[in-house]
Amino acid sequence: MGSFWGRVGLVLGVWCSVAAAAQAQSLPLVPLADRHFEVALHARSQRASARAEQAAWLSVSLPLDQLALPRVAEAPLVPAPAAPPPPPASPPPASKAPPPVASASPNVAPAPEPVVTLQQLRALAEFSRRATVVALSVAGAASERRRLDSLSGRARSSALLPELRLRASRNTDRALRFAPTTDDPYRITQADGAGTVLEASATFRLDRLLFAREEMLVERLRLQAAEARTKLEARVQAALLGLFRARELSCAREGDDQAAREALRVLELFTEVDDLTAGWFSDRAESFGRAVWGFPEAVLGVCRPPEPPPAAPGTKPVASLENSE
Repeated sequence: MGSFWGRVGLVLGVWCSVAAAAQAQSLPLVPLADRHFEVALHARSQRASARAEQAAWLSVSLPLDQLALPRVAEAPLVPAPAAPPPPPASPPPASKAPPPVASASPNVAPAPEPVVTLQQLRALAEFSRRATVVALSVAGAASERRRLDSLSGRARSSALLPELRLRASRNTDRALRFAPTTDDPYRITQADGAGTVLEASATFRLDRLLFAREEMLVERLRLQAAEARTKLEARVQAALLGLFRARELSCAREGDDQAAREALRVLELFTEVDDLTAGWFSDRAESFGRAVWGFPEAVLGVCRPPEPPPAAPGTKPVASLENSE
């Protein structure tokens, strides 16, 4: 009995020395194994030729080695020393002012700058928000968010399902027993036996109910999905603002080569927004052009509204045959 308690004391002494050495280190130690707070239920049934044994026990595993890891203390922030003021710079030498540039021709008027009204900005902002919502729904942003939330919830609820382990073994043994009698003081008997061992254990990792390591991967996927949504929103808004800007510049430089390029740019951005919204923008292009510029054809780069069709000439009444003689 004393040797048993001696071994237990030796093990505790070694553990305390290792913990003290770990705390003395400045860098955190990497655990050798992935430890968890575990509750395991075991059952065992053993049958031999002359006996039968059933046993059941409960074991609890506490990761006490995590307490021995050193804590990294935050270093106090030391303010940086103030830099000395720079020496006063010498005044720059006086330079001659450049001569005023004369206009090329007094008769050529500068191109008028595009004027944006508050009503146009409101209409453009409203269509930008609606197009962004449609583009996100087309990309499946809501379903992706629900899928990631489901992954995080399933990672935690998996702690309710145990890790089941089953083991079966069969053994045979042969034993010699010394059974002296008065007639035969050196009498020895032999016993042969065979046994079957069935063992089952169920382990519950209860710490996963609070936090599962798979949640770190889910959070990384959630950040990537949020970044993709932000890029998609910026792309839709940039396309709509670029369409508005290209149309305004095309109409401001009407009759110039740059105006033709801006008109092509309008069509390209129109197609891009329509692709991002899966045809939603083309269905509402007429209302977009009417709300921003006053007529539907403006969204295609047209600068002036089309002239109304001429009215049909008036007709004179023809006398009926009944009144004619």
